[in-house]
Amino acid sequence: MDFFEHQEQARRKTGLLILYFALALAGIIAATYALVVGLLSVTGEDFGVQGSQFWRPTALIGTSAATLLVVFLASAFKSMQLSGGGKVVASELGGRELDSNTIDFHERRLLNIVEEMAIASGVPVPTVYVMDKEGSINAFAAGKTTSDAVIGVTRGCMTLLTRDELQGVIAHEFSHILNGDMRLNIRLMGILFGILFLALMGEMLMRSTFYSRYSSRKGGGTFVILAAGLGLIAIGYVGSFFARLIKASISRHREFLADASAVQFTRNPDGLGGALMKIGGLSSGSSIAHPMAKDASHLFFGNAISSSLLATHPPLETRIHRLLPSWSGRIKATSSTPISQKEDSQTKRSPLTSCIANGHSKIQLTEAEAAESLRSLHPEQVDLGAAVHQGLPKHWTTECRTTSGAQSMIFALLLAQDEKARLEELELLKANVDKATLKTLSRLFTEVYSAHSTIKLSLVDLAIPSLRHLSIEEFQQFRDLTHQLITIDKKVNLFEFTLLQVVTRHLDTWFGLRKPSRIKYRSFRHLADETGILLSTLSVLGRPDNDSHSREAFDAATQPLEENSRISIPHKSGDQCGLDRIDAALQKFDCASPTVKRDLLEACAKSVLADGAISSRESELIRAIADAIGCPIPPFVRAAPLI
Repeated sequence: MDFFEHQEQARRKTGLLILYFALALAGIIAATYALVVGLLSVTGEDFGVQGSQFWRPTALIGTSAATLLVVFLASAFKSMQLSGGGKVVASELGGRELDSNTIDFHERRLLNIVEEMAIASGVPVPTVYVMDKEGSINAFAAGKTTSDAVIGVTRGCMTLLTRDELQGVIAHEFSHILNGDMRLNIRLMGILFGILFLALMGEMLMRSTFYSRYSSRKGGGTFVILAAGLGLIAIGYVGSFFARLIKASISRHREFLADASAVQFTRNPDGLGGALMKIGGLSSGSSIAHPMAKDASHLFFGNAISSSLLATHPPLETRIHRLLPSWSGRIKATSSTPISQKEDSQTKRSPLTSCIANGHSKIQLTEAEAAESLRSLHPEQVDLGAAVHQGLPKHWTTECRTTSGAQSMIFALLLAQDEKARLEELELLKANVDKATLKTLSRLFTEVYSAHSTIKLSLVDLAIPSLRHLSIEEFQQFRDLTHQLITIDKKVNLFEFTLLQVVTRHLDTWFGLRKPSRIKYRSFRHLADETGILLSTLSVLGRPDNDSHSREAFDAATQPLEENSRISIPHKSGDQCGLDRIDAALQKFDCASPTVKRDLLEACAKSVLADGAISSRESELIRAIADAIGCPIPPFVRAAPLI
């Protein structure tokens, strides 16, 4: 399953969304016009509206303009409200953010699973929310990008599922994150609010009528207001029908895809299948009592509202049969007693392989294996994520889970290995942080400096959720200090550049300093120079002392792109590949389509694999490129092709 292709398809779904939205508007305008004509006929007033009893062009024009204005303003308001990303949705649904330092068994287990899956996926750890008042089994992922993604679960989901079942549900939600579904879902919530707003106006009119029934203005005027309110509620049913149609047409196929992806990630259909069977056996199932559930029903893992007509999710039995073909069809009653630590089971993971434990070794890969690692998440990567997470020293993860410790970890990862440069950096830190922080980061440096890039970047991913809790002023100070650390020696090394790309991109988006990019480039035709800069840099990186081998690696990477795009990609010299030029090239690729980004990353992999292996430094740069252009990638592993 190619995530880049699915991201492209998710973006194309916007066209289908616009078509259904236009049909919904036409239906709402027709119903509103009928209401206006009816009211004019009943009251006997024409208000200057000329025409026959049923055909009044002026009324049609006025009704259309007013309806379009109301719907547009309501949609714009809701979209602006949701611009804060996934945390806004989670809060509106009554979610409570989990404390990353929790010692509660169920909360700690949930956070561990999310952290493991994030490391495996190569994305920052999403913020996790729990809907404490919901005893059903359900979950959702929300956000505009991987930078502001959140995962929410109901209390029942967190406490009633075994670890394998919960992992299946979380893997399902990560599929939505990696497939690019979240941005479409947020957009869908904003648009649907506009076509449902007239019904809300009708309800307000009805309430105002009942509240004022004893006032001196009761009588004919009250009847007209009451009739208008009832009419708007009826119009709301038109909007509701189209809202359900839009959700069903966009959501159903994606739920099947996310189920299949979750099984692909975990290599365990029994986990996800067991979670679905527990939903079927629970009295409350997957229903959500919160009033916002109706607006956000397409976000959830299971049906959040009871509706068989145009449901947002496929039937439960169909989903189970797809995962477990031999299933008998019988569902046992699900106990409402939380799973205890003794009852739960945890899959044993293999220890870290030597190539990851050693920061100076290389991972032996073929081009096909590298492409598999880039395009999709594999069981081997999920296993690696769990092994890395479980293999990290406890005090490292403890530091990453506090705002001060997370900053110390980032500073420790940035300290130079050259003693002279490091002393200069420590003097800068001494002037800007307290003694406890300075002591902590100095100790951490001695422990992490020789680790493999997979471990270092995993620590960055674990630290980002804590850094999101900084105030905007604290973040600006942290950001400025990070830049000063990197540039204090007048040069930027590869890992510094990588860390800067990962941290600043995701946190800048979270704090509203960076907006999601819009697609400008759908081919390499206008990106030839930028492609040359990035691939020339990679080819030299792997073979700094061998110009001929470096050029061979560059040619191997660019040949498929030149043939497919019918362009010429220029080779760049070292002085044409400074970090400022690389950064400018990445900014342009950030505005490319998902498939163009995929082809670039595969070309990057071809370049470094000319010698049949990827070093820690090479994987660092590819990770930096991927993060900078908005498509984080999993760690490179030897992965078998998926069928």
